[in-house]
Amino acid sequence: MLNIYKYLQYKILKIDGQSMSPCLNSNDLVLAKYSLKLFRNDLICFNLPSNPKKLYVKRIIGLPSEFIEFTDSYIIINGNKFISHDIDIKKLSASKWYNNEDEFFVLGDNYIDSYDSKNFGPINIDWIKYKIILKLWPLGKLNSL
Repeated sequence: MLNIYKYLQYKILKIDGQSMSPCLNSNDLVLAKYSLKLFRNDLICFNLPSNPKKLYVKRIIGLPSEFIEFTDSYIIINGNKFISHDIDIKKLSASKWYNNEDEFFVLGDNYIDSYDSKNFGPINIDWIKYKIILKLWPLGKLNSL
């Protein structure tokens, strides 16, 4: 039974859309795993209560109980400048959010084409379904995430 449980923790997902480009593109295949160990920069899959059938893929930027602020050229987390090489922070409009103890702030790597926490706010940990651990397809671009 334990082996079946381990198998059920994993899922192969097909990426739909360009919000995570260039890291992930439409039709890429990824291996995802159910995990409660989540860290900044992890790629996760989640549902929103407003659209429970759609699975979103985004990058964790803000962790529980953190204050996130966008300025003209920086993402500031708890007063410290945070720079992510995967996000074009120069295009972020000035805004502020606070994550409760069970919330994460997520962004798409392709900011212009991403519906993410800057639109709907922090997400609750209960909405998170998987953590993406490996890019499977295209074959030439197999890598861990």
